[in-house]
Amino acid sequence: MMHLWLRHGQALSEPVVTFITRKLTGLVLAVCVTGSAISAQTSIDLSLQEARDLARQALFAGDSALALDLARAVLAQEPDDRAAWILVAAAAPQQGDTATGRRAGARAFALSQTDEHRYEAARLTALAAAEEDRFILATYWLRRALIVAPNDAERAQTRADGSVIRRLNPWSFDLSASLVPSSNVNGGAAGGVAAAPGTPTGSLSDDAQALAGWRGALGLGATYRLQESPTSRILIGTQYQGARIRITEAVNVPDEALATDKITFNLRHDRALGIGSIGAQLSYAVVDYRDLDNVTLQTEVQKFDVWQFDIDRRLPLGDRSDISVMAGRSWTSYDQALISDVVRTTFGAAYGYGLQNRDQINASISYADAAGGNANYTSTEWTAQISYTRADPIGPLSLSISGGASKADFPDYSIGPFAVAGGRQDTTLFYGATIGFPAVSYAGFTPVLNITGSNTDSNVTRFTRDSLSAGITIQSEF
Repeated sequence: MMHLWLRHGQALSEPVVTFITRKLTGLVLAVCVTGSAISAQTSIDLSLQEARDLARQALFAGDSALALDLARAVLAQEPDDRAAWILVAAAAPQQGDTATGRRAGARAFALSQTDEHRYEAARLTALAAAEEDRFILATYWLRRALIVAPNDAERAQTRADGSVIRRLNPWSFDLSASLVPSSNVNGGAAGGVAAAPGTPTGSLSDDAQALAGWRGALGLGATYRLQESPTSRILIGTQYQGARIRITEAVNVPDEALATDKITFNLRHDRALGIGSIGAQLSYAVVDYRDLDNVTLQTEVQKFDVWQFDIDRRLPLGDRSDISVMAGRSWTSYDQALISDVVRTTFGAAYGYGLQNRDQINASISYADAAGGNANYTSTEWTAQISYTRADPIGPLSLSISGGASKADFPDYSIGPFAVAGGRQDTTLFYGATIGFPAVSYAGFTPVLNITGSNTDSNVTRFTRDSLSAGITIQSEF
């Protein structure tokens, strides 16, 4: 038996005594009452199990203070009583002590012996962390809950809660990693002959031809919400993207010649209007790449930076469709004086339509005009694309497919001192498929198979190329 003391600061009036006594009827073994009011200290003798049961009933009845007192009394006798820690984790936040609730939930998780018990403890810990506005920690515990969720319904609920936490969190983090085999890791030409109208025929170096290999990529991103209201928000963020290549062909091209690193900083503002919304974004990016000396096979790090400003306008068209228009301008500056600067202006429009089964169709068209100090970087380009995304999985798989075409014109292109007659023209067909495996996700991270391919036909053989790649990327569900 355990001796439990319930302390009251002052004698209580008769109506309160009646209420309290009614709540304890059938649960207490002894109640000592003197006079017409409970004395300043009321003694109740309970077994540990009776105390647990009473605490649980008090919690369900909405009396979190009584539940907390009883749970703490049990823990005074049994410090590793998981059921009591669960009661503290549930009751303490209701009393405004979220930190105690969070610590109690973590302790209950450590003491749990089954996945069902771990799931219960992890969700209570996540809830307490969220009420503290510790959203990153709440996300961590929701991921732990997903690992041990007992059924599909609980997994769906936990994913939904994770999405809510992501929206509440002023910080948003993105992580992606992939390892992709490709028939053309360097964007090289389909053949070894260098030919173009009006220029001598020659041969292409190894690094200018398509090389098969593996491409590993890592993406990291962090965004902070500076301001948000029902009609506007301001976001600031940074992203890193890095790629490393492993060439699988026997050529005199070192792997490091194809390594790239990109760091981007951006500031975005979105505002809701009477109809639709408008957004603007300013970004700055620094890109490092490698310049290969084909004689010494040594590489030199080169870089360019890009300032870019974009504005977009979205208009809903009924309940299931919308149209967006955008315009942008970028300024690219290369370290290499031979390339100089490039100014690029872009216009585009997109249309989205949701089917009755919630599948989504999107189509877009864009036009870009680039003007460079080097004539080889002056061009115009049209691009059209369409995509289809299924809302519901096909068996264990989610699916999105896309395809499109682009046509680029470089009116004053030259190869060395020789001008290409009529300029350079490239026509590209591209396609892709994204296949997700939600059934094998772990802790809210899902493997995704990305298949991409393209075929470019150009009157300059250096840019006639084919590419096909397929690889797994790990994406976060929230």
